[in-house]
Amino acid sequence: MGFLDDLKRQADALKAKTTIDHAALARNTALADVACKTALSYFIKLAPELNVLRPKSPARFTLDRRNAFDALQLTEFRVDSRRKPLRREEVFDHVVLHWRLVSGQPVEIVKDFLTDIEKLESRLAQSGAQVDKEAVRDPESGKFQGMRYRFVADFLGNARLTPLHDNGRVLIQLQNLDGFESVSFELPGFEVGNARIDELARWLAGQPHSFLQDAQGLRRVEA
Repeated sequence: MGFLDDLKRQADALKAKTTIDHAALARNTALADVACKTALSYFIKLAPELNVLRPKSPARFTLDRRNAFDALQLTEFRVDSRRKPLRREEVFDHVVLHWRLVSGQPVEIVKDFLTDIEKLESRLAQSGAQVDKEAVRDPESGKFQGMRYRFVADFLGNARLTPLHDNGRVLIQLQNLDGFESVSFELPGFEVGNARIDELARWLAGQPHSFLQDAQGLRRVEA
């Protein structure tokens, strides 16, 4: 066997590997995209029902020791999705279910210590509340005395699914379901079907759920 034959054998092996890699990518892309399509279809049907039911959250949403909110009503559910080009195909970029957590209660908070200010602002940023804030100063000297925050205690939540097309998985990110926190994890695309989204619906409705069962790389971050 000459050198040319050896080169041909190497080229054939590389072409076969490339064909296998392309087939695997196509399968993984389809798995991740079908998961998002399933979630989108479910969310479109779920949102109107929850907007009628307006379930109350069993979680407590705490800003500080004096300001905590229970039985917030979940309402204004809406669905958003975006698509993008990938390898000459149009695929999902993300699917999101948004909602508001409503109390209607006006709140005013004044903080004078830097650590308290930083902690409160972190939680307010996580909450999604529309906040008016201003510096509090001594009327005579103008010396900084603290920060004042005024807002209505209505907050935002969402569930976001981002397909990871190359490996056939889905990244799931949740905001403000069990208090002011972010939750993220991954699942194989084939795990994200109606049964799994049923568990998210139970969570939103304030019922026991197993949505996080077998979650991979689960991370929970409190504000």
